[in-house]
Amino acid sequence: MNKEKFLNLGYNPDDNTKEEIEKLHKEGESLSKVQLKFADMKNTKLVNADLSYADLTRADFSGASLYGANLEGATLFKTNLEGANLKSANMKNCNLLGADFTNAKLNNVDWGEGNIVLNEVEAETAINNGDIETAIEKYKESEDIYRALKMSLQSQSLGEDAGKLFLREMIVKRKQLPKYSPLRFAHKFAHIAFGYGEKIGNILYSILTVIVISAFVYGIEGVSYGDYTLGFWGDVGQFGGILGVLGNLLYFSVVVFSTVGFGEILPIGPLGKSMMMIEGIAGGLILSIFMIAVYRQLMDR
Repeated sequence: MNKEKFLNLGYNPDDNTKEEIEKLHKEGESLSKVQLKFADMKNTKLVNADLSYADLTRADFSGASLYGANLEGATLFKTNLEGANLKSANMKNCNLLGADFTNAKLNNVDWGEGNIVLNEVEAETAINNGDIETAIEKYKESEDIYRALKMSLQSQSLGEDAGKLFLREMIVKRKQLPKYSPLRFAHKFAHIAFGYGEKIGNILYSILTVIVISAFVYGIEGVSYGDYTLGFWGDVGQFGGILGVLGNLLYFSVVVFSTVGFGEILPIGPLGKSMMMIEGIAGGLILSIFMIAVYRQLMDR
């Protein structure tokens, strides 16, 4: 069967399109660049089909079997993929705006490097070209795509994949904000420090950073330790040298951070007391984020 008619940009699908496309696939033909706008492809069987750079705009692929299909570069604008099997499909650089992924099977789908969709790539290109208006529009499209995919993945208990797309969603949301606005800085801080609650490693590094910095601040003015003053400028010999002092300050910092109480060590000056309040509040917040992240990573899967 000749597939040339399906490559014609003006091709209009008819009642025989589905059967003919399936036959071409069974014969081993590549379906790359086929034009299937508005085609009725319900429940079609195209396992491992090559649909790269195909135009599937507004086509109905509900219930379709597309396991392992190569959809790289395909246009899936408002394509109905409800209930479709897309396991292990290649969906790099696809236009996914408005595509319906309700109940679609999305296990092990390859969304591209860093899970970045085409619309976000286009937004970055627009930014580099100085076209801010287009960039904002593309970032909004990306946000909608990431949110739709995230919700579909969550409904299938694919929490790890959903978390990755949630991270991309938050990143493009941040990039829509004014460049030097306080809210954008806050978003960036949340990304670096906590990975928006998706990166346990980032949170652990933040915990360690706060504890170590606080310990050094306490050592500037010193802290009261029984009848002694524990700090960098006192007699460090009675505490086993500078390492002994630092160890005790780290212990005090951990106690403050975990908000379990202060024991027999107390800050002396205004700097130490201020640091103690800041660290106590930060500790409560960061540990809450950490517990939520652990739950999402290990339990909500």
